[in-house]
Amino acid sequence: MKPMISSIGALGATLIFLVPSANALSCSQHAAQLQERQADTKALADARLTLVDDVEAAGDAWENAEALRNFSAEQATEADLTKTEYESLKADLLQKETSLQTAVIALNDEVAAYNTRCVRN
Repeated sequence: MKPMISSIGALGATLIFLVPSANALSCSQHAAQLQERQADTKALADARLTLVDDVEAAGDAWENAEALRNFSAEQATEADLTKTEYESLKADLLQKETSLQTAVIALNDEVAAYNTRCVRN
């Protein structure tokens, strides 16, 4: 019986030595995935920031067109078109903002999980 216990002990010791390196590999992969997610989130934030500028410009264009609405039918049509464009861009901005917030929350959760599992003091 002793040889069997001895072999189980050796197998257990081998597994103990393999687990930290497997854990390190998965932590390394996790870190790489976090960097990719961070880059994706940064790109989403940049796109949102660009869209903010577009919404501001469209809002200004709508305000200017709205001021001239009563001068003619063409200007009323122009005011309606600029308002439609402005409203569309605002909806896109809201969608991007929601996506960005969701991505940031998920990224923060993943970073916390990585820190808990992989970072040692």
